[in-house]
Amino acid sequence: MNQSNSFSFITDEVSQDLPDIARFARDLSISGIELRSFAGRAFKDLTDTDVTLVRSRAHAEGWRVVGCASPVFKCALDDAREIERHRDYFKRSLEVTRTLDCDLLRVFSFLREPVPDGTRWARMVDHVRGLLELARGWGVRVAVENEHSCFVATRAELVRLGGDITDPALGFVWDPCNLLYLAGAPETLTPDFTQFAPRIFHVHVKDAVRLRVGDESIAAAAPIGLGDVGWRRHFSEISRSGYRGWLSLETHWRVQALDESALHLPAGFEFSRGGEEASRVCLHNARALWSIAR
Repeated sequence: MNQSNSFSFITDEVSQDLPDIARFARDLSISGIELRSFAGRAFKDLTDTDVTLVRSRAHAEGWRVVGCASPVFKCALDDAREIERHRDYFKRSLEVTRTLDCDLLRVFSFLREPVPDGTRWARMVDHVRGLLELARGWGVRVAVENEHSCFVATRAELVRLGGDITDPALGFVWDPCNLLYLAGAPETLTPDFTQFAPRIFHVHVKDAVRLRVGDESIAAAAPIGLGDVGWRRHFSEISRSGYRGWLSLETHWRVQALDESALHLPAGFEFSRGGEEASRVCLHNARALWSIAR
């Protein structure tokens, strides 16, 4: 059973290795983990042995696997062959998710280029509906993450997709930090969270700062609470909304910064380097802000 507003963490933000992940979880009294890459392999490439190891350790440690972070549909809408490949990833991801006694599978909504017109948006919606059909009978909720590089990036786009697909098996992973990576990001990232909270299955927690480089505005990962998300206010919005799910740490920031390209499809040992140190800092900050906000 879900623990109300507990913090979990995405494992590869700490390490690719189970002993490190277990030590982090024990030291910081965390009972929920979210699986993305592991043992140097991206989620889509996890072996049966990888999954069995995680399952066994989760049972031994008393963890709940609260989410499986697949890369499904982080691909081009016009590439039919790649879409079929991603549907196969999804089928495999369903197997992994259930093997881990997890009921939440994260997906995306296709790469944002070009900006979707009505026809392209409708095609995206049809493909997402197709995932729901594949998931029937698995006991798995499908959650589209708002992602700056994908069709569903903003709150308005999230609400729009929720209106197009009212099936309760579809919900969303909400990541307000991803808005900072959009061109023309809004000044306030927390408006009316209560209006769309009922469709939010999961929340990712990370931070970033907006930077001006010449004429261009970019974002760079930052420790939670020291960026531009405004987590104290956002946690207050979440608390008031009645959202009862997990708050999943997705650190991204490192003391020695990662190349931004590594953040687009995070996976592997290089991505996780320095992650434990940074995640300890970020979880401490997040818990302090959550305590104040409540």
